[in-house]
This record gives sequence, C-alpha cells and structure tokens, in this order.
Amino acid sequence: MDSMSARSKQNPAKPRLGDCLLAEKLLQVQQLEEAIEHQCIYGGKLGTSLIELAFITEEQLARTLSQQLQLHYIKPERLMAVSKRILDLVSTEIAVKHKIVPYHKDGKKLYVAIKDATDLAKIDDLSFQLNHIIIPLAIPEIRLMLALEKHYGLILSPRFETLARQINRGNLDGQKEVQQKQQKTESATEKPHIEDNQPWPLLGDEEYEGEEPNDENYFARKASSNHLNPINLRQHLAEAKGREDIATTIINYIKSDFPNSGLLMVRANMATGWLAGSNPRSQDFGQLSIQMQESSVFNLVAANGSCYLGPMTESLQNQKVLSYFDTSLPVAALVCPLKVKDRLVSLLYIQGQHQDLTARLLEIQDIVKKAEMAFKLLILRNKILAS
Repeated sequence: MDSMSARSKQNPAKPRLGDCLLAEKLLQVQQLEEAIEHQCIYGGKLGTSLIELAFITEEQLARTLSQQLQLHYIKPERLMAVSKRILDLVSTEIAVKHKIVPYHKDGKKLYVAIKDATDLAKIDDLSFQLNHIIIPLAIPEIRLMLALEKHYGLILSPRFETLARQINRGNLDGQKEVQQKQQKTESATEKPHIEDNQPWPLLGDEEYEGEEPNDENYFARKASSNHLNPINLRQHLAEAKGREDIATTIINYIKSDFPNSGLLMVRANMATGWLAGSNPRSQDFGQLSIQMQESSVFNLVAANGSCYLGPMTESLQNQKVLSYFDTSLPVAALVCPLKVKDRLVSLLYIQGQHQDLTARLLEIQDIVKKAEMAFKLLILRNKILAS
C-alpha cells in the first residue's frame, strides 16, 4: 500500500533493543555485551539470546518490544490458546512460510504474531492474501516458534527445543535467575523501545593471537571452476556481514571437492547442524543434534582442542552424522574446531578419502584460522556500527 510506504519513509530509526533495556536499567552493560556475543555466534533475535542467558524474562521482553515498536501487547502464553476458528484463517503453508500465527479477529482486522513485525511490505502482502487488515503483535521469537509448533506442526530446531524446556521448567529456573541477577541491577518497571532487526556485534575485540596463516599451499593448486578460488575466499570472509556469510563461504569452498561436509554449532553439551554441503539431506541438517558428552569424534576434538583426521568409529553420535550423508562405515573424516575468544563455537566436519583429506589438511586448517579472524572482524565492525 502507498500509505504504508509513506509511513515507512517517515518513521525515524528506532533505538535498538539493547539501548532500551539499558535505559530502563533492566540490563547491565556487561550482560548486554555477553548477549550480543551470544547472538552473533548463534544467530536469531537479540531477545532470544537474552532469554536463553536468563538476563530478562519472556514477559519483560514482550512488554519492552510492545512499547519500543508501538505494537499491541499480549501475554506471550496466550498465543498457545487460540481457537480453531481463528487458526483456520491462516493456512499451514502461509503460517510456516511467513512465521505468522493469528490471535484475534475484529471485523476485518486480524491481530497476528509475526516474525517480521516491522516489515510493512510483507504485512501489506499478507493483508492482501488473507483478505484482512493485519495488525502485528509484540511477541518474543521463542513464543512464536512454540505457537507455530503447537498450532501448525512446525518442527522446532534443537535450539528452540532446548529453550522451550528452559521456559517450561517450572516457569522457570531461568526466570528465578533473572530475578537474582536483576537485584544486582537497579530495579525498574518494564518499558521499552528497541529494534532487534539489525545485526549486533560479536565477541571480543582483542587481537588475533594464533599463528599467521600460510597461503602458499592455496596458490600451489589450481582451484576448480565451480567453487571459490583462494583470493575470493579471503575476500568473502573479510567482507562477511554476518555469521551466515562466514558459514556459506567455507562450505561453498569445500563442498565441490568434499560434498559430504558441514558446519556444526557448539553450545554447552550439544552440537547442532548449521550448514551442510551438497548432500541429499542437507536441508535437514539443522535437525542434527550431537551430545558432546558422549563418545564421538566431536567429543574428542572438543576435549583436545585440535583437529581429528582418521576413521569414524562406530558410536551412536557418529552414526547420527553419517546418516545425514547416507554413509556407512568404514569412512574417514576430518573434524576441525573453530574457536572465538578461546571458546569452541563450531566444528567443521569433512568426509572423504583419507589420502585426499591428508593432502588438504594444512589448507583446511588455514581456512578455519581465517574464519576465526572473520568472526573477530565481524565483532569489531558491528561494535563500531552499534556505538
């Protein structure tokens, strides 16, 4: 709609969520920095990271988003009790595709929880598709995902499954932590403001202390025509605007020679699928979940802090990975840790012939080092933009 376009141009830039929470004294600066690091590594909304870290409650986040974005507020748990008559107004296909859950109908107005509540073009398009005037609500990302799972059968990622258990744990061990942490901060009522749409900064800003990467082996071999060459690889990593750019660059470089490859994210005692190469089940890779405390090559790499090159052993956690690549034993694999600020954040997994992996070992280790530097650059860039 023209009116929506006009409004979007007139609306001044809204303050960021972190700034609002600091202004309301709901967060300390150190907590915000930790949440920013968490978000940049693991993705998603800043509010989701704040809840995961038990720095604020889901209720506080919803009220803050409501006041910041000037959207209608409802208690987040109410989204779990919507009548079938209302739910039927939005098809499963549209709900899952656009991450939208209807909540209340008032004449031609349809109040909805939607992932992109400030995307006026999308809201305009959905208004046309659903033949209703769409009114977005202020709902935390995690609650929207839980409602989509309950009402429309969305398969939750391992991350949201874990967070759902945290939220449902007696409402909540995590929420009690919030109260304790906030007693150390100055108490305040929840008001709000900020927008969580822009990428936030990342981890530490100390200088890279690893050994200097050696590019000689890159230029010694001719890159195949269907993937990035070494120079483009470095440029893409240096110019990465977010974590997905870094992951995509690495996998695109590797997958033409090693299609059975992937990156896993590591947090606490779990590694989950992030991005896979060209394999039949790469679209399902995000559902992969590896228990890091159990025996596997991933557990070994995490414990030793160095790459593993050798045969995949017959363990339950190893078999989970093999199943995603439709592979059976025996098979060789290379697994390399990716660290940021001495924290293990990701694992690069590559399957192939042992001799091929051995020949490329130094090159792949250099790629991992460059990826670590790319994360540090991303941190600094986003901190500059956020200041």
